[in-house]
Amino acid sequence: MKIRLPSGKIEDMDLGPLTVEELLSKLNISQGEVLVSRDGQIIPEDAVLNSDDNVRIMQVVFGG
Repeated sequence: MKIRLPSGKIEDMDLGPLTVEELLSKLNISQGEVLVSRDGQIIPEDAVLNSDDNVRIMQVVFGG
């Protein structure tokens, strides 16, 4: 699985099927601070990711 982290760094990780929630937990990233997309589509935390997926984790910016 190729994962683009919020920093812009791309990680190639050999992970089996797991949910977005499990992936974020493994990467020690808080769910409330990011959005996750697969193939350009935002996906929920219960979506199952596979080893051949391209995933992007984007930092959510709050402010006013």
